[in-house]
Amino acid sequence: MQPGSLHPETFDAFSRETIEDPYPFYRAMRDHAPVFRPEGSDWWYVTRYDDIKAVARDTETFSSKIVAILVRGGSGRLLRVPEIPMFPVDVLAIADPPVHGTHRKLSTLGLGKSFPKSLEPWMEEKVAESLDRAIPSGRFDWMDAVAFRLPMQVALHLLSLDVRDHDLVKRLSDDAIDLLAGTTSTWRMTKDMVGAFRLYRWCVRAFARARRAPPEGLMGALVRAAEEGALTKKEASSIVLQILIAGSDSSASLMGSAVAMLAQDPALQDRLRADPTQIPAFVEEAIRLEAPFQGHFRQTTRPCELGGVSLPAGARLFLAWASGNRDEQQYERAEEIDLGRVKPRAHFSFGHGIHLCIGAALGRMEARMALAQLLRRTRSIRLDGMLEHRPSVFVRTLKSLPLVVESA
Repeated sequence: MQPGSLHPETFDAFSRETIEDPYPFYRAMRDHAPVFRPEGSDWWYVTRYDDIKAVARDTETFSSKIVAILVRGGSGRLLRVPEIPMFPVDVLAIADPPVHGTHRKLSTLGLGKSFPKSLEPWMEEKVAESLDRAIPSGRFDWMDAVAFRLPMQVALHLLSLDVRDHDLVKRLSDDAIDLLAGTTSTWRMTKDMVGAFRLYRWCVRAFARARRAPPEGLMGALVRAAEEGALTKKEASSIVLQILIAGSDSSASLMGSAVAMLAQDPALQDRLRADPTQIPAFVEEAIRLEAPFQGHFRQTTRPCELGGVSLPAGARLFLAWASGNRDEQQYERAEEIDLGRVKPRAHFSFGHGIHLCIGAALGRMEARMALAQLLRRTRSIRLDGMLEHRPSVFVRTLKSLPLVVESA
C-alpha cells in the first residue's frame, strides 16, 4: 500500500498505537477527510494547514471557550461539566474577544519586552545545576533531570512564586492536563479533577498572598489589575493557573522531543556541536515536528462549512496543530529536519492568531539553553531504552527519556 493511501477510518483514533505514533493518522485525514469525526467521537479533527489557520483567525464563528472535557474511557466522548463556583474561569488561551484581549494585554505588560533576556543568567544556572548532577553518572533520565524540572521552575519564577514548590505544582499540573487527554477513564477523570481543583486552590492562595505584598513583574501586574477592577480575583487566579500548566508542559515536551531526536541522530549532534549557531533552527524544527500541544479545541457558534463538511452550531473541533505542521502542501520534505527553512516559525506549535502563546520566547530560550549546555558538555548522546509518550491526544510528552552520555 502506497504512503498516504490509508483512510482515517482504518485507525482507532484513541488506541495506544495511534497515540504513540499519530502521524500516519494525521496524514490519512489530510489526504482523504481533512475535517474528520472518528467513529463514536463527539468532535471533529481539522488537519490541513489552511483550514486550521482559517479557524484560528475566525474567532466569531469558532469559540475558544472550554465547555466540555474528553472522557468516557478513551472513546472521545464529551462529558459536559457545569460551571462550578470553586473552579477556574476561561482565560487567555480559552477565552474569546473582547475578554481575551484584556487578559492578554495585562499578562504581556506584566512580562515586559526585556523579561526573557533578564532571565538568561538565572536559567543558565538552573540548567547547569541539573546537568552537574546528571552527566557525571553517564546514565540518566533527561525528563526527570531537566525537562520536568526547569520549565516549572521558570513558570514559578515568572510569577514570583517559590521555585521549591515545583514538584508539587508539576504533579497537580499533570492531573489538570490529563482532563483533556481523550484516553482517560471515568475513575482517572475523578482523580484528575481532584488534582486540578487542588492546583487551582493553590493558585488562589498564592494570589491572595501576593495581594498582601505585591511583587514586581507579572504577578504584580495581575494584583494591580484586580485592585483596579480590570480583572476579578477569580480571573487573576485562573491566569496564574493557566500559565503554570501551559508553561510547564509545553517546554518539557519540547525539550524531551528535541533531545530524543538528537539521541537518535549522531550526525546531527556533531553538526550542532560544530556550529551551535544552528541550535535555534533545530529548536524550530523540533517543535514543528513534535508539537507539544497536538492541538486545541474550538466550538462553532453558528452553522458553517469547513473542508467540505457542514457543521452545526455547537460542534466541537480539534485544531490539529501537529498535523498542519506536517502538511505537504505547506512544507517541502514536511517530515524531515531542515535547518534552512525559509519561514522556520510559520508552524502552529505556539498556536496562531490572537491566541499565539505569550510565553513562546521563553519556551524557545529554555530549549536553546538546555540543548546548548547538553551538547557542549558531551561527546555523544544515545538512547538507553524505549520511548513512550503520555497517553493523550492533547499533549505530546515523553514519560521518560533514558540516556547514555559520554562527557566532553
